[in-house]
Amino acid sequence: MVPLDGCRGDCMGEIQQQLMFPTKENPTNPLLMIMDGHALIHRAFRAIFSRQAFTTSSGEDTTGVYGFSNTFIRAIQQIEPTHCIMAFDSPGPTFRHTRFEQYKAGRPATPKEMVHQFDRVKELMMAFRVPVIEIPGFEADDIIGTLTTQAEEQCINTIVLTGDTDTLQLVSPHVQVLLFSGIQNQKVYDIEGVKERFGGLGPEYQIEIKAIKGDTSDNVPGLPGVGEKTAIKVLREYHNLEGIYDNLEKITPERIKLAFEANRDQVFESRWLVTIDRNTPLDLDMESSRFWTYRREDVVDFMRELEFGNIIPRVPVSNLPPSEMMVTKSSSDGIPTNYHLVDDKKSFEKMGSALWESKSFSFDTETNSLDPMNAILVGLSFSTGEGLAWYVPVGHADGKQLPTEYVMDQLRPLFQNTDILKSGHNLNFDLSVLMNYGIKVEGLHCDTMLSAHLLGKKGIGLKNLAFDVLRQEMTPISELIGTGKGKTTMDCLPIERVLDYACADADFTGRLAKIFVDELKNRELWGIFSMVEMPLISILVSMQLSGITLDKDILQTMDKDLTEKIGNLETEIYLGVGHTFKINSPQQLSTVLFQELGLPKTKRTKTGYSTDANSLEFLRGHHPIIESILGYRQLAKLKSTYVDALPGLVHESTGRIHTRYNQAGSATGRISSNDPNLQNIPVRTEIGREVRKAFVSRGIGGQPWYFVSADYSQIELRVLAHLSKDTGLVEAFQKQEDIHSSTASMMFDIPLEEVGYDERRIAKILNFGVIYGLSAFGISQQTEFGPDEGRKFIDTYFSKYPRIQEYIDSTKDSARNLGYVETMLGRRRYIPEVNGSNAIIRNAGERMAINMPIQGTAADIVKLAMLRVQRAIEKQELRSKMLLQVHDELIFEVPKDELEAMSRLLLEEMPRALDTHNPLIVPLEVDIKTGLNWGDMRLNIFSNG
Repeated sequence: MVPLDGCRGDCMGEIQQQLMFPTKENPTNPLLMIMDGHALIHRAFRAIFSRQAFTTSSGEDTTGVYGFSNTFIRAIQQIEPTHCIMAFDSPGPTFRHTRFEQYKAGRPATPKEMVHQFDRVKELMMAFRVPVIEIPGFEADDIIGTLTTQAEEQCINTIVLTGDTDTLQLVSPHVQVLLFSGIQNQKVYDIEGVKERFGGLGPEYQIEIKAIKGDTSDNVPGLPGVGEKTAIKVLREYHNLEGIYDNLEKITPERIKLAFEANRDQVFESRWLVTIDRNTPLDLDMESSRFWTYRREDVVDFMRELEFGNIIPRVPVSNLPPSEMMVTKSSSDGIPTNYHLVDDKKSFEKMGSALWESKSFSFDTETNSLDPMNAILVGLSFSTGEGLAWYVPVGHADGKQLPTEYVMDQLRPLFQNTDILKSGHNLNFDLSVLMNYGIKVEGLHCDTMLSAHLLGKKGIGLKNLAFDVLRQEMTPISELIGTGKGKTTMDCLPIERVLDYACADADFTGRLAKIFVDELKNRELWGIFSMVEMPLISILVSMQLSGITLDKDILQTMDKDLTEKIGNLETEIYLGVGHTFKINSPQQLSTVLFQELGLPKTKRTKTGYSTDANSLEFLRGHHPIIESILGYRQLAKLKSTYVDALPGLVHESTGRIHTRYNQAGSATGRISSNDPNLQNIPVRTEIGREVRKAFVSRGIGGQPWYFVSADYSQIELRVLAHLSKDTGLVEAFQKQEDIHSSTASMMFDIPLEEVGYDERRIAKILNFGVIYGLSAFGISQQTEFGPDEGRKFIDTYFSKYPRIQEYIDSTKDSARNLGYVETMLGRRRYIPEVNGSNAIIRNAGERMAINMPIQGTAADIVKLAMLRVQRAIEKQELRSKMLLQVHDELIFEVPKDELEAMSRLLLEEMPRALDTHNPLIVPLEVDIKTGLNWGDMRLNIFSNG
């Protein structure tokens, strides 16, 4: 993800190195940082808002403030200014408007979401004790120009932060400009930097260049038809406007001379407009602008109000004397912390008694790894109430501690007691670790990560939640184990250093659990949380620990085959071009496609024209090389992502691959998979199916086991039929018709039996397009039709299924009014974007609103099915195991003698997943397939299909 503060990676960290002020005789010489408030906030807002809006839980848009805050904190950390000032444009006309009424005319209005954020940034500056200056009739540039001039007179070095190139005219031996451009780029300009950018012309030429080329953003006219390159060329020879007009007859070509001749007054007027006034009525006050005098608590309070929990840990400590500082600790809410070290049997027995008597506790594990399959337990922490916690070290390299085996034996009855309620944060990890030590945790009450996700909290990490909900700033893990090359592991730390950290984890988890349980109940979400999400944790843990067998030999054979095919495609590409080049280089590929081959231009990028997947699809058919490039990319990605990577993920002791499932990985409630992501292995391509064949069922005692796949048939369209109550869609499912053929029959007004491949394909695109908000252009991308014909197909579709259109309209209206949409089981997704002023974001929000109740309900059905099936397996005492969950499909490993029993069980339980809730008005159907590997599964005789 691109950092939201405008930096790419650690690019801000290079700024100190870029600053090239004259050698300072006095090492305490001040460094003044001046910020252009309007320019920086506008830049932050527009760069982020085009992709994602940031809002508080009360609905206040904070996108610009968030982006600016990130930029400001990085700047003060990397630049380390001694003094700081922010300049703002004043509301109303300036002295330039008095002389040129059209100055800045035509600028788009400030987005309504952004208007209040200027004041919010001023509040932030007040918290940091940074003076904010705005003067009626003047712009921020004039304030900055005056301040830099006065600072230079005192030999004070100044760095200007802005997104406006006008300030480059201020660059001098003591003034440099940090210019932000877009979301990723920034550059420090000193005199040499300005010369490098403008063809050898320094800061003194800036007003001359702008006078000639004009400035459309400020409606400065300049010289019609003359751009920057020509302006630089003419100024290199004649230095300024006066020099140009003194030598007008020498100007070539004739067109440029005539332009200067016809627009003399205009170009001089433009120079006046772009010249920064360095004599505004203000005096530089170095004492009031002294930085690092803020109270960190003031800044933290403001950040809390705006819910910027992830920024707070980065707020630097100020230079205030201790008497004026208020350091935020985990006990700053007035609740005393009573944290105990448990390192002998006496203290352990005392803790155990407290846990048994409490009837509920929160806990956390400390390990030496985030991979639960390889993690070694370092310690456990427990809490029974606010401020009360214990830490039991078992795996530290040094220090007094109890043996792991003793601790596990003593805790096993406690953990496995169903009457004692347990809470944790990301219990999937903790349960996985404890299962590896022979403990199956029962009596799960609240996972604060899952509850936060269900409640729509933005940051669901424990540290973020403690800050956002409890107003407590916890110690980040990086303070203990470090980062980068110096990073260590928890077992290498002294026990005393881990004690408070581990206890706080259990303590704050317990505090959050109490709050979240009440909130879930108040919002009528306790049912889906307690009956679906919490019971599912143990099932996912069991699936993860079971793993799946990988046949490395199959992948080795595939690797050789793919290497040969990729090599052949490379040869085809090079022959098509006539020379070799780096196919994986977007810049080189862009040059080949658009300059050498002259193919139609795609969207513009920094390095040329886009060569991404959508762009290449657009170019398909324009040249044979495109097919070869698309094929090359597909094979290269499959090879690197799966064929090369999967063998290295086989666990050394189990010989199997153990993916990890995330219940909080999707806003719709879908379960996601990672390390590796087995849900993304292609199923519709030949190569993807070959990769799946490498996942094989195990054999035990010489007896083969089989994979059994249970896949819901068109579950999302069945949910859509239920939610929309559309007669045509409902009847098709109730008659058990092929839904796409049925749609095609209605769309094209032909008998069902006469529907051909092409008609069905178009109907399928439309059916699924409705769920994902497919546009007329989207249809044209997937078919041979143009956008106009695509629009006709959409109109025809909704005329045949009118209740679907009604469902879409009512869902969008509900989202606008309530701010959220929900599934049939009550799972909510909050979508503030539907009320945004930005059309792109608003449209995206509407698509989310339409899709979420459908996809989310389907995800809920799959989860309910997993619970029903697992209970049935346990009730029938079957050996079969649930192995994988891939969207609407469940995959089991089944001994041969249980194939019939498992198939019947799945056909009995999965269609009835909603029986105890609100069954669909159309039947849920399940296809059952069987095979010895995942890529070669066949419908079995028990299937609905």
